[in-house]
This record gives sequence, structure tokens and C-alpha cells, in this order.
Amino acid sequence: MKDRHGNEVAIGDMVRVLEIYQGLLDMLPVDELPHTLAMLNSEYPIEDFPEEDKASVTNWWEEGPGQWACSGLYLHAHEFELVKKAGSAD
Repeated sequence: MKDRHGNEVAIGDMVRVLEIYQGLLDMLPVDELPHTLAMLNSEYPIEDFPEEDKASVTNWWEEGPGQWACSGLYLHAHEFELVKKAGSAD
């Protein structure tokens, strides 16, 4: 798969979320919306390619001591850009 600039991406590569599909935002419960919106312009490793032409990333946050929650996105190529290849030096 490639990002919005045509860069080849793989599992473990760090990408920046540039867009989130408005239809998804419209369907989210109110308590999940701020966490999903916080993913815009943030960087995450690609975890999977769950469907053709989609990359999966997840945002985790602590809701309390020992209590974690997450919000995930399936991103199309135009919605993200490569920041760093997995295993490359900073």
C-alpha cells in the first residue's frame, strides 16, 4: 500500500493521520469523538492492512489506574502520510 504521496508503507511504519472520514465521526458515540479527533495530525505505527487499500492504526489512552481504552481507524491512502519507516534510525 502507498500513502498520499505515493510512498510504499508496511506494517510497523510510522504514519501521520491527515484526514478522518466525516461519516465515521458522525456515527461515533459522544465519549469516543474527542479521542478519535485527537488522532488528527498525530503519528501511529501501522498495525495491519485489514482490507484492501486500508491501513489500521490505534490510539490508546488511560482512563484511570489500570483502565485503558482505544480508538482505531482504517485509513485510505489519501488520509495519511509516511513519517518514518519501521527500523530506520531517527
